[in-house]
Amino acid sequence: MKLYHIRTLEQLIPYQKTWNHILEENNNDNPFIEFQWVENWWRYIGEKRKIELIVVEKNNQVIGFFPFHFTHKWDTTMIEFIARGEANYMDFIVYDDLREETIRFVFDRLMEKMPKCIFNLHGLLSSSPTTNMLSLYLAKRKLKPTVFSVVSPYINMESINLEEYMKKRRRLHGLDRREKRLRYLGEVKVAESIPNEIEQIFSMHDRHWKSKFDTSNFTSEEHKNFYRSLVNISEEAPMQARVESLYLDNEIIAFSYVLMCRGRHIGYVIGHDDDYGLYGPGTILDKEQIANSPKKSIKKFDFSIGYEPYKFEWTTAVDYTNNFIFSSDRWQTQMLFLMIKGKGHIKETLKKNYRIVLFKREFVGRKYFFIKSANFTDWVKAFVKLTGNIYSSKSVDIYKQSQGNENSAEFEMLAYPNAKKRHHDLYRLNKRFYNGFIPYSDSKFSMFWIHPKLIRVDEVEYLQPLSKQGVFIGEWQFHNLTKICSFLRKEQNIKDIFLYTTKKDEIVNKHLQQLGFIHVNRIKKTRMFAKSNTRISTISTFEE
Repeated sequence: MKLYHIRTLEQLIPYQKTWNHILEENNNDNPFIEFQWVENWWRYIGEKRKIELIVVEKNNQVIGFFPFHFTHKWDTTMIEFIARGEANYMDFIVYDDLREETIRFVFDRLMEKMPKCIFNLHGLLSSSPTTNMLSLYLAKRKLKPTVFSVVSPYINMESINLEEYMKKRRRLHGLDRREKRLRYLGEVKVAESIPNEIEQIFSMHDRHWKSKFDTSNFTSEEHKNFYRSLVNISEEAPMQARVESLYLDNEIIAFSYVLMCRGRHIGYVIGHDDDYGLYGPGTILDKEQIANSPKKSIKKFDFSIGYEPYKFEWTTAVDYTNNFIFSSDRWQTQMLFLMIKGKGHIKETLKKNYRIVLFKREFVGRKYFFIKSANFTDWVKAFVKLTGNIYSSKSVDIYKQSQGNENSAEFEMLAYPNAKKRHHDLYRLNKRFYNGFIPYSDSKFSMFWIHPKLIRVDEVEYLQPLSKQGVFIGEWQFHNLTKICSFLRKEQNIKDIFLYTTKKDEIVNKHLQQLGFIHVNRIKKTRMFAKSNTRISTISTFEE
């Protein structure tokens, strides 16, 4: 056997046919080691890194490739897999029947040439034969590696009855209810996004992570070029990248950047429009992708690495992605090895505790973004909010009208697309629809909202069911209130009309009383630190 190094992409290109043949013989399903992925990564990202890809020959025939990245620190050579930070899984590209002897040969030669070296190899799956062979090799050489592992959950599509599987999970996180409410807004569909829609995906990802910590570099300029190139790979290649999206009336509200390789589906980067977060668009997209897996000959639906709770709601099996760290025995190298090892232990502990991950990503991310971008007004609002978190008191008054006139008034119920045109706050609009409110408007673009089933006041977390002839007006304006009430009584045969106000103003109270409204309830919510208390007072007719 012999080995030599490739240091440029131009030197690698002639080996494409051999590389592809090895992976085809091995029936490889790891997209990150396919030639198309490595070539594009090297072209757009790896040019700035010191790549030394090792080629192994036996009897003058190439039998394997070791995709390594060499750096130097403190007189020590660091040897890593390429694409740390981009490739979730990594491995050696070697014929399976020659894998063990090739691993032994390459590592013997490298440690002979570089007596001061540290290997830091990420992304080795427990299910890969490389993991056991490398462990055996290290044991024989009396080298004790440090191995950090992270879970890689997946669905083994060949082991499940899809109909039964989906039936058990259809109520997952209220999935049926959320999907029904989303479909009420318009046409919902899942489809593969066309290449020029990837700019919308980058934009959505940026908005979603704007005030959070994101370590993926998905939308840095060089990475954008890389991910654009992957979705343009020929359909005949064994590795494919595509963007599968959830559309509402032809508008993307959730996406999954997917890598496919010989029956394996990896949800590489996912995201959604936060304005639609209430509806769980990411979960709906997952459900549709899983349901369509048989049509795409998917054998393994891989959620990729990580402990996010939603993954374990779907998964039927787990693999583990390992990071092997080992070094030569020189004392200078051992010092650096101990530092890397200590850092690895801290990262592993933090990643396994999802609450800590969430705290860093969400809480710390928001605070960092605020400090970096807040103006004076933002600081004032933040101070007011902080004092409100220590102590706050809110009260609302519920009014009821049981009699009123039935003069003619013209309002029309707004479909979701028309309501979007008249409402400046999309998140608030979506929250209203999600909570069951119905918008109406007149020809002058004045809107009001009703709830036909509940008195719902989110400010004080108050819910009260209504009778069949009752209705609750969630948003209203004084100048239109008489017409609104007339419209509801005449057109919808309503008897009892409820509304609420937070204004303790004699003019407001007097105006409502003139329209026949009676003050029936006062709801007061107080909060001291994390404890809250809600008190409901019934107001007698006599007092009014």
